Amino acid sequence: MTKLALFALAIIAFSAVVSAYKTTIITTTIDDTEFPGIYDGSQEQCRMQVSTQELNHCQKHLTENIKMGVMVNKKQKEQQHLQQCCGQLKKVSEQCQCDAIQRVFDQARSKSGVIETRQMLRKAQNLPNECGLEVQDCPLVSPRV
Repeated sequence: MTKLALFALAIIAFSAVVSAYKTTIITTTIDDTEFPGIYDGSQEQCRMQVSTQELNHCQKHLTENIKMGVMVNKKQKEQQHLQQCCGQLKKVSEQCQCDAIQRVFDQARSKSGVIETRQMLRKAQNLPNECGLEVQDCPLVSPRV
């Protein structure tokens, strides 16, 4: 009988401890007016804008210079594609310019080898500076090469 009483007392004590345990849920609300462009669907908006924007000169700027080798008018062609690329990038909204550069780099990279990809990555990373874009640094994603 004492064993049964102790067992019942243990169950009651355990129930008291369990019912006293409290779970706290903390929620965070982000005011999207404080961080415009981050939570308002701008990722999708950039994807749409970049997919419709003509960026062929940027791709040529990244690839042709590497493929041209020792052509005499290499520098002239390179400058021409760079200027036209900058014009194309400036038509893209500032918040989407890095996405545009990433897209061009991805397309060019898919058709190149390891050495060319490294050269194109450096050129793509320099585009904001060379074009005088408002955005100064675009962290491009590249597979390890």
